[in-house]
Amino acid sequence: MNTENRNNSFFNCFETLFDKTKNNCILLMNEEGTVIAVNAAFTTLFGYSESDIIGKNASILYTKEDIQNGLFENELKKVLSEGESSDNNYLVNKDESLTWVSGESVKVKNSEGKDTILKLIQNIHIRKNAEIALRRLHDFNENILGSIEDVVIVIDNQLNLVKANNAFINLFKKEVPDMQTLNIGELIDPYDEQHFLVNAIKNTIKTKKGFSNKQIEMEIPSGGKRFFDVSCTPLQNVGEDNLLLIVHDITIHKQLEREREDIMGFVAHELRNPLANVILCNEVMSEAIHDNEIDVLADMLERNKNNVTRLQKMITELYEATRINSGYLQLEVSTFNFGEMVNEAILTIEVLQPSFNIVLKDDTNFEITADRHRLIQVITNYLSNGIKYSNGKTEVSLSVIHDEKSVTVSVKDEGLGISKEQLPYVFERFFRVEKTRNIEGIGLGLYLCHQIIHAHKGIVWAESEEGKGSTFYFSIPLNFQLL
Repeated sequence: MNTENRNNSFFNCFETLFDKTKNNCILLMNEEGTVIAVNAAFTTLFGYSESDIIGKNASILYTKEDIQNGLFENELKKVLSEGESSDNNYLVNKDESLTWVSGESVKVKNSEGKDTILKLIQNIHIRKNAEIALRRLHDFNENILGSIEDVVIVIDNQLNLVKANNAFINLFKKEVPDMQTLNIGELIDPYDEQHFLVNAIKNTIKTKKGFSNKQIEMEIPSGGKRFFDVSCTPLQNVGEDNLLLIVHDITIHKQLEREREDIMGFVAHELRNPLANVILCNEVMSEAIHDNEIDVLADMLERNKNNVTRLQKMITELYEATRINSGYLQLEVSTFNFGEMVNEAILTIEVLQPSFNIVLKDDTNFEITADRHRLIQVITNYLSNGIKYSNGKTEVSLSVIHDEKSVTVSVKDEGLGISKEQLPYVFERFFRVEKTRNIEGIGLGLYLCHQIIHAHKGIVWAESEEGKGSTFYFSIPLNFQLL
């Protein structure tokens, strides 16, 4: 075949492709990017007629952003200098909608020997949108997985790790080797002494039946002994026999459960003592009535009165602590003389503890706006606390300092004192200093004081030295206002 015939043959093939193809859009441009010709597939896809596009610069097909970024200009330069260029980007339809395309441009000679640019365009809009949707869905799933605090992992039937979230990595920290070669059985076996979890997973692989809410206790490197609630589900319709494991850390719930049990046991023990005394006194009174021993009867009645008072105080503290912890502390605010309130609190303690000397220091004759009853409760608790732990001393001092904005009250005793290690916890619920556990009380008095003062927008604190006594403080605004 001579050269002329071959060229004619190539031209006929191109002409057929140009006219007949339905899926490949063809656009011819000169060196400046002016459109010379377009095929029917192009006009069908983008909505332009030949008169709309021929003679116009092809840049009208590009978005403003792509033009500003030099996409069209760089494409022309590359095809003219290198003979070929390809791209994936949006092209603008006549109705200004966008179609994602894949384009390839080549430099060719026309029949007159001039350089011409042939651009072959394929519509990949549906495929590209599907890819974008899948990528967004993947990112969405990854974000959800990453934000889940529970450990979520996928393993195969050999217990090899397929996928894991950040919670899993944080749980084992530096003990996690290369994720692609990680075997869950080998990883957790040293921390699962009874092999409970691994055996349960293997049983799921064998029976194809998952399990849920199995609780196990494990020693883990990042946090000592922990409790977990584990669920395992076979994954179906994914082409492989994989398992989904969800591991929920329930350590704090177990700790709270144990604390509740300890508190219940502690409270029951503390209430048992005065109750046992009441029962004993009742038995003695029965015998005294039978024997007509009036003196014994009177003594037992007085003891019963004291025991009932102790029981009432404990139950009241428990009730108030429960209400306060649930957010039910309500203040009844009024304006009153601070000194009169302090004297009432001191008198209350002196009636109960006549052998103790309460020394009041400083001037207390000023007005304050607060809950009078609650402040009496705080001061009597402070004074009772100082007397209770006085260790044989018979004097407790109460000091009051105030300025135009606030008042600070302190109660000082010279008793047992508190160690530096235990001092930060004295205002917590049910806390009792180790060496005072044989002294009556359930550890709620100071907790109630803290909550009452906090409700007044004030603060509490304590200073102490073992063997030299303690000083308990609170400070509140002089003019408290309810919101």
